[in-house]
Amino acid sequence: MTIIYEPKGKALEYSPLAINLYNGCDHACKYCYCPGIFRKTLENWSKESAPRKNILAQLEKSAAKYANDPREILFSFTSDPYQNDTAAKLTREALLICEKHNLRCQVLTKNGMAATKDFDIIKRNDWKFGSTIIFKSESLREEWEPGAPSIESRIEAVKIAHSMGIYTWVSIEPVVDAGEAISVIKELKPYVSFWKVGKINHFPTVEKIIDWHKFLVDAESALAGSSFYIKKDLEKFRVK
Repeated sequence: MTIIYEPKGKALEYSPLAINLYNGCDHACKYCYCPGIFRKTLENWSKESAPRKNILAQLEKSAAKYANDPREILFSFTSDPYQNDTAAKLTREALLICEKHNLRCQVLTKNGMAATKDFDIIKRNDWKFGSTIIFKSESLREEWEPGAPSIESRIEAVKIAHSMGIYTWVSIEPVVDAGEAISVIKELKPYVSFWKVGKINHFPTVEKIIDWHKFLVDAESALAGSSFYIKKDLEKFRVK
């Protein structure tokens, strides 16, 4: 995988370009698809997280090749760019490299308060700040995202970004609890520029207890007046 690359398949619904600085992620989210892709257990994936070798030097070369490309680059698909202090420092250096080469970036993180330290870079470049928030319940967060920061801290980071005039977006994917997802929309609707909503996959015991058509209808009703995108996996449940 090259440092800046063009995603394929479902990932294209999120971004035309992406960067993955890390192998592994401390957050150990129960629903994470990455351990399966890299043939690791979730435990090993979370405990063995580390920066990719010579990542900044490789990014410098890759960024030079993509210089002035208008397509957005997502940080990131395979790990959280702010999963720990080392990752946060690495991400800042990577953002500065992208800035130098006049690239467009967006970040997606569960550790929004760590990302606030980079809001200076994001704001001056008119980039985007995104956060994954699928619950309001902290007990559900602890069950599904045991290594990730609190929901309250994520909400606060979105509100800070909004107050600074930064374009904010929230990923409500994967939906594990329909009611919780709707609660997130209602809480953050005034502070979010764009929403992306998608169902959970590969968890049949969860998938079968949610009425996905009803959730789609309820989500769009809650999002009325907002800009949003319904992921294709959820869009399939629309009654024609």
